[in-house]
Amino acid sequence: MQQNTEKNILIKLSGEAFGGDGTPFDAERIRAYAAAIRDGLAGRARIFTVCGGGNVCRGRSFGDAVRADFAGMLASVQNGLFLHTALEEMGVSCQLVIPDHFAIPYGCHEADLKEETRVVLYGGGVGEPGHSTDYVCAVKSAYHGCDIYFAKMGVDGVYDRDPRKDPEHAVFLPELTFSSIASEKLGVMDFEAADLLKDTDCRGYVFELTADNLRRMLTGDADSVHKTVIR
Repeated sequence: MQQNTEKNILIKLSGEAFGGDGTPFDAERIRAYAAAIRDGLAGRARIFTVCGGGNVCRGRSFGDAVRADFAGMLASVQNGLFLHTALEEMGVSCQLVIPDHFAIPYGCHEADLKEETRVVLYGGGVGEPGHSTDYVCAVKSAYHGCDIYFAKMGVDGVYDRDPRKDPEHAVFLPELTFSSIASEKLGVMDFEAADLLKDTDCRGYVFELTADNLRRMLTGDADSVHKTVIR
């Protein structure tokens, strides 16, 4: 593994990032994100990525919450497989980490990560219902000591209210704390994840997800990206 001169990063890729034009999986878009991740490896030992599953299944839209959560986990494994394939096609050494009971030939356990692996993908959440993708990001970033990139579809940071529903009155928040997310009832992430992160040294960065924004965030041009910083 090459010498690490930049802090390792964990990226949350929402499930919507993997689809487009009415289809749950957009190969061109997935390859664009994979290329941005590949370019961001320069100077870093590893990049970690947590895959959502909302392009396939918005879990809680179903009546049975437990089954819905498992369906969402399976969807995130699918997304992880597609991103894994795109990265391997580009010559990037990567592994897909999945929970034990989602046994597939292309997945592995975290204990089985190879030293030369440059990109670690997480699919299937924590393997148990009741925990969001945000929670997985919080657990893994705290464990690995990573800052988190919360890349959001259609939103370029955190606002005091949803700018898509109330664009006239929404106020942009350039900085906030993990503690304030619950106290101010901000919808940027779930409160369980924010509570876990408030006692760590991890920072969060919330920005609109495009391949170009992701590449700029990863390659030293973060100042040019409109974003909210969470400390």
